[in-house]
Amino acid sequence: MKKLIVVMLLAVALVAPAFAADKGAMELDIKAGFNLMSKVEIDDYYDDSNDVDSAFTTGVDFFYYVMPQLAIGAGVEYVFNSKVKDTPVKAGWTNLYAQAKYMFDLGDDLFNNIYPLIQVGYGIMRTDPDTHEDSNGLYWAIGAGTTIKENFIFEILYSNSNASIKVNPTVALDLKYSTLQLKVGYKFSF
Repeated sequence: MKKLIVVMLLAVALVAPAFAADKGAMELDIKAGFNLMSKVEIDDYYDDSNDVDSAFTTGVDFFYYVMPQLAIGAGVEYVFNSKVKDTPVKAGWTNLYAQAKYMFDLGDDLFNNIYPLIQVGYGIMRTDPDTHEDSNGLYWAIGAGTTIKENFIFEILYSNSNASIKVNPTVALDLKYSTLQLKVGYKFSF
């Protein structure tokens, strides 16, 4: 009985990618990557800007195809803490977002399609040491991606997360974290 279930699941896994672009199809993407060329801009009297070390990211995305080429969905991304240069602070983010992508089929066996991708949501900032009160804010990203060999994903995105920090009861600083994200992942279609 167990062998029959394994064979049936394997058959479904092999057939599912053939129907991935049908209207009503769904996909779950698991991704990992790096944030490069990151910067934190602090809006205060001096408009400070600090570079941020590269950070590792992980995430999960869900998409539903409303048309054969258009998918909408939601996702979550965890950006590990990384050092803000010239400060003792490490900062990280958890981003929750809605997203959309439009697939352009290439008809190629290696690179199956390319797609523009937009994300809009809520960014939750984490700092270490946690010595002040944080207020989270808007997250957005725009970029492009490709599907390789039906299931592998490569994406490049420019993203921006906003927050404010309360240094003391009377002083709050607005900050903006911007970065270039490179992500690879695997797509499960069902």
